[in-house]
Amino acid sequence: MAEISKYLSDFSHLAFPFNCLGCDNTLDENEQSICDHCKESLPQTRYWEYPDNQVAKLFWGKIPLTFASSYLFFIKDGLVQQLMHQLKYNGKKEVGAILGQLFGRVLKDGHFTDVDVVVPVPLHADKLKKRGFNQCDFIAAALARELDKSYNNRVVQRLRANETQTKKGRYERWINVKELFRVTEPQFVIGKHVLLIDDVVTTGSTLEACADAILQVQDTKVSVATLACPSPY
Repeated sequence: MAEISKYLSDFSHLAFPFNCLGCDNTLDENEQSICDHCKESLPQTRYWEYPDNQVAKLFWGKIPLTFASSYLFFIKDGLVQQLMHQLKYNGKKEVGAILGQLFGRVLKDGHFTDVDVVVPVPLHADKLKKRGFNQCDFIAAALARELDKSYNNRVVQRLRANETQTKKGRYERWINVKELFRVTEPQFVIGKHVLLIDDVVTTGSTLEACADAILQVQDTKVSVATLACPSPY
């Protein structure tokens, strides 16, 4: 029976080959969604090893985060952009789960081990309805499982959809995200160290606003971890 099952599995893979969501090459039998070569080629930042990394510096003088880091460098037309596109716009939720798990593995022995709960940055209800899912949920849930931490995607609510931040100055960005979030389940984070998860950080303004809402709850600490950040190169 085991031989028959293996034969059927092998035949199915040959008849309906699955391609890597990163490079589009055919996956081997023991690979799922992202091939081993692409996983090994991911441009890791290693920022989690350095408290004064470039992501942390985005928030200096603005909000008292405990730690901040990103897993990968986002390079135009690169592997990470391809994977993020698959996740956000092609509905390949497994990309978020796989990358979240990989991120969690490298965070296990570092500065993020004393967090209590993992919380994703929420989408506005209109965008969530249109897209059908929040890509950060899959990243955060997988990362929380890997770290063996609690996970809650209902702690924070986004009150309105913010405009693009790209061409705004610092003050304009601050106005754009002011009072953008509300903590709806404060009992879940009182006295806790919250790890706030987003997919990509650019200016940091949205994360700043979300973290600020959480820090209004009694005795909370907030750290930030994102899947990707712009490459400095």
